[in-house]
Amino acid sequence: MTFDEQLKLETQIYLKKSFHGLTALSLGLLLLLLLSRPVFLYREIPLSTMLLAMLPLLSIIVFFSPVNKLLFRRDDSIELLFVALFFSWLIFISSLLFYSVNFIHAATSIIDILVLAFGISLLPSRNMFFSSVVVLCAFHLGINFIYISGVDIDVWADSLRLACFVLILLAGHKVSEKWFKRAITKEVDNQRLIKELEELSTQDGLTKIANRRHFDNVINQEIAHSERTKQPLAIILIDIDFFKKLNDSLGHQEGDKCLINFANMLKNIANRPRDICARYGGEEFILLLAETDLEGAIVVAEKVKQQLERLAIAHPDSSVSDKVTVSQGIAVFKSGMSEDQLCHLADEKLYQVKRTSRNYFAY
Repeated sequence: MTFDEQLKLETQIYLKKSFHGLTALSLGLLLLLLLSRPVFLYREIPLSTMLLAMLPLLSIIVFFSPVNKLLFRRDDSIELLFVALFFSWLIFISSLLFYSVNFIHAATSIIDILVLAFGISLLPSRNMFFSSVVVLCAFHLGINFIYISGVDIDVWADSLRLACFVLILLAGHKVSEKWFKRAITKEVDNQRLIKELEELSTQDGLTKIANRRHFDNVINQEIAHSERTKQPLAIILIDIDFFKKLNDSLGHQEGDKCLINFANMLKNIANRPRDICARYGGEEFILLLAETDLEGAIVVAEKVKQQLERLAIAHPDSSVSDKVTVSQGIAVFKSGMSEDQLCHLADEKLYQVKRTSRNYFAY
């Protein structure tokens, strides 16, 4: 996964968790306002009016869980929920201020809390962070200047306090954004390292196909699947003829090239999702052919022989051809067989070819 993909994923995860926290905070603030209504000066606001003003907020909080299953299918859905919650708060505060100017103290306190809460919740989303903070601050200042008449409040001192608070929040956002991206960079590096280690444990270093360890793991699974479903299973053990002579005459570099080219050819032949092409050891390779009977395995063995002839890798010291050839042993799984028994049968068929003719296959 690239940095941008990981950043997008982590941002969505962070925003979803933050939205849960923000809805919980919103519910707590609403309950606090209801409980404190008889005590404070805004008690003249009818309870029915407060509950009516709370409806948009309560709708988002109460119906968030069932709705998010549908909305979260879109990448921008969580941002839409933030916007809905944000404007629900603005509508709620404006509605209560319309009924009572004495609500101004509670309103400005709530806005201060919302500036901090939305600022933290929208940390990875820079545009939404700045938009929410700017709108809330403008709303706060607007309340101060519009409702100043008859209200005992030092507007300029309050505005200066709000400005200092926002500056601190913006500085914190800049630091947190760097930390967030650095953490994602580290996560991407860790994932890449884990992937490389997994490949090293399952992949042959030279040919880049599966190694024997991976083959051993997969064949046990396929044997169990074949026993359960009664579907056929075949393997082909392949040995490059006179490979040691090729190494001795042309050198190890040419020998490595031969192994790599042959492995790539096998990978193209065994190309179904459950087929496995693995380096079994040295110049030996093995094909695992899921849901393949003897006839199908023979077709694959013929294809290996024909495509290798087309590949035409030079072999000056071969006793059977001036090109590289292979011997193949085919084994088909029978119920009750173990991995060792199946591979041993393929090995026997392979050496039957090597003893008699080479450049062919036995089954």
